[in-house]
Amino acid sequence: MEIQTQRIESLVTNLYDAALEGNVPSLLALLQEDPLILERYSLKKSFDFTQTPLHVAVNLGHLDFSREILGRKPELAEELDFSKRWSPLHVASAKGYLEIVKILLVVNPDMCLVRDLDGRNPIHVAAIKGQVHVLDELVRVMAQAARERTNRGETVLHLCVKHGQSDALKYLVNVLADGVVLNSRNCDGNTVLHLAIDGKQLEVVSFLLTNKRTEINAINRNGLTPMDIFIQSRKDINDKALWRVLKREQAMTATEALEPPNQHQRRLDGQRNGLMVVASLIATMAFTIGVSPPGGAWQDNNNGHTAGTAIMADVSNGQFDTKLVFFMNHIGIGQYQLLLIVNTIGLISSLSVILLLISGLPCKRLFVGMLMMIMWIAVTATTMSYMIAVNFLASGKPDHTVWNAIEISLYVWLLLMILLLLGHALRFYIWLSKKLLAKERVWYGRVA
Repeated sequence: MEIQTQRIESLVTNLYDAALEGNVPSLLALLQEDPLILERYSLKKSFDFTQTPLHVAVNLGHLDFSREILGRKPELAEELDFSKRWSPLHVASAKGYLEIVKILLVVNPDMCLVRDLDGRNPIHVAAIKGQVHVLDELVRVMAQAARERTNRGETVLHLCVKHGQSDALKYLVNVLADGVVLNSRNCDGNTVLHLAIDGKQLEVVSFLLTNKRTEINAINRNGLTPMDIFIQSRKDINDKALWRVLKREQAMTATEALEPPNQHQRRLDGQRNGLMVVASLIATMAFTIGVSPPGGAWQDNNNGHTAGTAIMADVSNGQFDTKLVFFMNHIGIGQYQLLLIVNTIGLISSLSVILLLISGLPCKRLFVGMLMMIMWIAVTATTMSYMIAVNFLASGKPDHTVWNAIEISLYVWLLLMILLLLGHALRFYIWLSKKLLAKERVWYGRVA
């Protein structure tokens, strides 16, 4: 019995030696000597061997030996080693032996789904090692395996970033072609973008941000977005380039991302609605003045005037000495012509606001600010139209009280407009200064 055991032990040892050398003739000789040699060994008592002969041959890239032994005993493709619980397909995928991978997949394609001690299948292992040509074959045969997670909740994309395999990442992102895996989170709530920024992988970050499916402001379990990770992470020579890429794609901190999204928009919508109402009223008033000028129109063709023309057009600028009359006389224009000019400005300005509001353009802060400036022009033109009309209607009644009220109102209005312009200019300057200072503070804090 002891002799028989020693003989079997010697044969098994010779089998492993043949696997180490990839010696197919030795394998065939051993099989001729003992046809059951592949059945005799027990993996649990494999005479100090922790792998099957197939594991050994695959690890060393012996294609012919692997093909021969699989032809004799296909079940070896399903055996796992003792150390990592790797199958021969795990080994071939890690090593990048494409031809061996192909024959193993022919024997049992379901081995793509087998997990090792860390929960990694052959696709995970190939990604970690950057074996893109092997990934292509594995994904073609069993694409579902590329969506499996490890014990730590990591996807194959997490593993690519974690191990610096940018080519494998790009290949898998393009092949999987959806945002589910791309934006998946590991056990810490981190997406691949979190990991790429933390690892200062500029090429990967740039690639991910060019993909429209990437969730730029995803928040992990620590309440951090990728921008927060960048701000808090260690200093690196790639920081300046990373900062530019993140700002270009409008990456935000968690505080900015969690800000109630509707509060600011509701304020803008309220301003938008107010502008629509005011613009409609001014357009109505301007249209009315245009077709029904102050004083009405002539009803006949007598005394050198024509029926239907404005009475105001045939009347002088007025006899009372006011600064408005002096201004009109100085520029050589009648009060009716001046009324038409300012009234047309008010009408066109208000109609422009209405047209822009109904155009479907996004209602952003800059857009609303532009509309408000146009409305200032429309309101000012309406004010001037009113004063010219009052000047005409009161020209036959020389009362200093009326003229003084008009002049004082004009001065107050001009002062108000100047204060408004200065106030908004100062407000814009303060906003811009704070933004630039904050940017410099973050940047110099990053490189200090």
